[in-house]
Amino acid sequence: MKKILLIISFLIIPISLLAGETVTVTGVSFFEKDRTAIAREKALAEAKRMAIEKAFGAKITSKTVVSNFEVLQDQIMSRSSGYISKVIIIKEEATNLGTYEVTIKADVEIGSVVDDMDRFQKILGWQKNPRVSVSVEKGLNAGYLPSANKAASFLTRELIGNGFSVFGSSDNKIQMGLNIGISIEVSTSSSVYKGLPLPVNEVSLTLNIYRAGDREIIATSNAVKSVGGVNKLKALDKGLKFCLDKVWRDTKDQLVDLWEKELYNDRDLYLTLKAIPTHAEAIQISSILNADVKGVVSSKLINFNNGNAQYIVKYKGWPEYFVNEIQMSYFRNRYFNHIIENIMGNNIVIVKK
Repeated sequence: MKKILLIISFLIIPISLLAGETVTVTGVSFFEKDRTAIAREKALAEAKRMAIEKAFGAKITSKTVVSNFEVLQDQIMSRSSGYISKVIIIKEEATNLGTYEVTIKADVEIGSVVDDMDRFQKILGWQKNPRVSVSVEKGLNAGYLPSANKAASFLTRELIGNGFSVFGSSDNKIQMGLNIGISIEVSTSSSVYKGLPLPVNEVSLTLNIYRAGDREIIATSNAVKSVGGVNKLKALDKGLKFCLDKVWRDTKDQLVDLWEKELYNDRDLYLTLKAIPTHAEAIQISSILNADVKGVVSSKLINFNNGNAQYIVKYKGWPEYFVNEIQMSYFRNRYFNHIIENIMGNNIVIVKK
């Protein structure tokens, strides 16, 4: 299939180029005797994919290559029906060459394709760049907060320097990602050095890694350092620096490994859809999620009351992946439009428009 060079930028592409495009194409498939119906469906599906490629190539100029083009193209082509608003079959026939040919005239929604290419790019970016936040654990001794904040700044600089996307701990965007929680403890005892009493401060640093949303601890790193001296805060800073240097590499490796695992981990999403008119439609939506949303292992309607449908969706990936998928133009065009009312951890509330 011919590769098309694309610019995905609404600042560069004129609005007029994002209008629908009508194209005529022919899809072909091979078939065996008594299997004409299957061959026809394959030829029609191929024609729809060709329609998108032809319309897309006619509308967007060739200046910049989109990274991961082949992956993005596969994503778009596999959802071709969601970008075609009207199909007229002009001609169809079984040929003497053992092929079935379907010629169609199709209206392709170019704006929808461009919008979804941008969303697919975003998903690929999420996959490459682990998303992390750093925070101080609640309940920490107030006297240790300045040192804990220094530790948070150190970790943030190191994370950014190693290619992580770092968000503020209170940023709502970190519904998808990992959080490092900093905890510090200091205990003081006495020892004798050359006949003189000497305070010894044992500094302990614990870094807990949480999954954003449900706040489950999924990994931890710990280091301890004994520092002599009367000045407890000075000893704390010195001991904390030692502990951070000791646990940093282990923590970084844990974050990378956990991110890879969490990208496609099975998890239960608790989805509420509002303004669903009938119980039958609520059941139909469950079937749609099962059949046509990538990553959904299963979707089960558990309650329907006063237009509110509640589902448990077993999903491979982060909640934001799921939301991004159903907000894509192909899904809205083919099934139903909606707005996202709320996302909190694994709980998602959507209102059907």
